[in-house]
Amino acid sequence: MKKKCIFGFFLGVFTIIATSLSAQPGKHGTGPDSTECRQRLSFYRSHVTSGDLASAVSSWRIALALCPRTVNQFLFVDGQKIIKEVLMRQPGITAQYRSELIDSLMLMYDVRIEFYPANRISALQNKIVEMGTFLPDAKEERLAELEKLINLTGDRTFPDMLSAYMGLVATLYNEEKRSAEDMMDAYSRLIAILELQEKAKPDDAEVKKHKLIVENLFIGSGVATCENLIALFTPRFEANSDDLELVSKIVSLLSGSDCVTSDLFVQSLTVLNRLSPSYKTAFYLYRLHLGKGEYAEAAKTLREAINGTDITEEEKGAYLIEEGVLYYRHLNSSSRAMSSARAAIEASSSVRGKAYLLIASIWAGQKCGDDDIEKRAPFWVAVDYLNKAKAADRSCTEEADRMIAQYRQYFPLQEDAFMYDLTDGAEYTVTCNGFRETTTVRTRK
Repeated sequence: MKKKCIFGFFLGVFTIIATSLSAQPGKHGTGPDSTECRQRLSFYRSHVTSGDLASAVSSWRIALALCPRTVNQFLFVDGQKIIKEVLMRQPGITAQYRSELIDSLMLMYDVRIEFYPANRISALQNKIVEMGTFLPDAKEERLAELEKLINLTGDRTFPDMLSAYMGLVATLYNEEKRSAEDMMDAYSRLIAILELQEKAKPDDAEVKKHKLIVENLFIGSGVATCENLIALFTPRFEANSDDLELVSKIVSLLSGSDCVTSDLFVQSLTVLNRLSPSYKTAFYLYRLHLGKGEYAEAAKTLREAINGTDITEEEKGAYLIEEGVLYYRHLNSSSRAMSSARAAIEASSSVRGKAYLLIASIWAGQKCGDDDIEKRAPFWVAVDYLNKAKAADRSCTEEADRMIAQYRQYFPLQEDAFMYDLTDGAEYTVTCNGFRETTTVRTRK
């Protein structure tokens, strides 16, 4: 009998809710209705608290008709429980009645979203979940609600809401109701939020899980081919190359495909680095120019990265090592290479071993003096720095020992050193190509 009672009392609920939205303002309304509003609230709440939803229906329905929309959020929260009780426990109801109940359920969420701003986000999230349960075919409507949620919460959006959004876009794309551009726009937007969340909480399993879902949905759609991306974004870039949002989107999408060597990617990354300078963007540009053999441009963008305001000491040290190698191997400037290596030592202790290896290589590559000792003396300095490298960083030991064995072959013979009045262990100052170091004499026996 209770089930029948519930069923009967729900006739016209949707109309009652709509009427309540225009009820008198005030906590409980005004006039005689205010007294009954309070009474009905008290009656039905006592039943809900005890778990007797069937007995709560009568008073709840009258309270819904009499009370103002702002009387108490529980009026609508409890209404959701009551309506779901019917939907979940009475499978025999007609399709029309079920539809009316679902409409009423959704309208209650809408009331909470509109009139209870402190709980707007949680109400919207719950509405989206309920839509997935009771309105699985209302994909467009659910997507619109997810759009509202993401606009409200930004990078605080729950990861499962983000993957749900991507899932709906992918489904609508497969149904030919969304374009390839819609898919790419959704992916670019969602992955940016998830990457921010991952950076803030690197160990958050939920973020990692839903980021993977979003990525798999995008990749699985077949949209993100290099050809498609370039065809889609090249005309947009040419028409509006100073649009920060556009170039950011292009860089984000192309960096996740095989398009990183394309002209569009390099051009977009260059513009992005100009409009929104970042040491990481500059470093990426450096690697691209380096790979193409554009060494002057590589040096320019690497220096921008080194001068980045938000770069860490360890990263700066590593970049300075890169700069030293670039100048030494490709731009034929030992002095710039040496300057970068010494700056790396000052920037971060973590790269000292590598910096000493680089300085050793620079010294070993110098062509110095006219006599046999002056020509060979740079190898003494090189070995000094290789020993420093081993002392500074044990991971450099194998490489340093290999280089030491190689450079010792170029030490002068003992008898040749004797001809210049030099003996093993004697102090010797090497001056060469603007470099100057004091070392010790070592010979081959």
